[in-house]
Amino acid sequence: MDNLQQINGFPVNSISVGEGIVLINIFTLDPEIADQFVTTQVAEYKRLKGQFPGSYTANLHISLDRTRAANYAHFSSVEDYFAMRNSPEFADHLNRLQGLVVKAEPQLYQVVYTQHFDQPTSEQSLPSLPDPKVAPALTALAVKEF
Repeated sequence: MDNLQQINGFPVNSISVGEGIVLINIFTLDPEIADQFVTTQVAEYKRLKGQFPGSYTANLHISLDRTRAANYAHFSSVEDYFAMRNSPEFADHLNRLQGLVVKAEPQLYQVVYTQHFDQPTSEQSLPSLPDPKVAPALTALAVKEF
């Protein structure tokens, strides 16, 4: 997580195969208030930065039609993710997003391959895929939680 580059004043986050876990949360949005969601979510990223041990990065993407947003966040471990999710600070975060999200669909992922245009292609064997029997169950956050 060292040596982050910056482009246009924003850090370029890199990730390596087998390095921690990734949360990808797909939000369904009302396009009429998508800008409010983005503004609030980015303010929350800034407010919560550094408060959760093992939380490395947070990234937000919005679909061109403004009906979906994707949060891509990198954590050192499943335990660190759940410590964040079960914290009073995260409960406060959900309260701040109330009324801005139609639905949220979080899921944890393992990085199995990365590629960059100016780096050589790896010929290493792919890592073992996670065992679905031991995957933590994440419940979709209900509309009433927002």
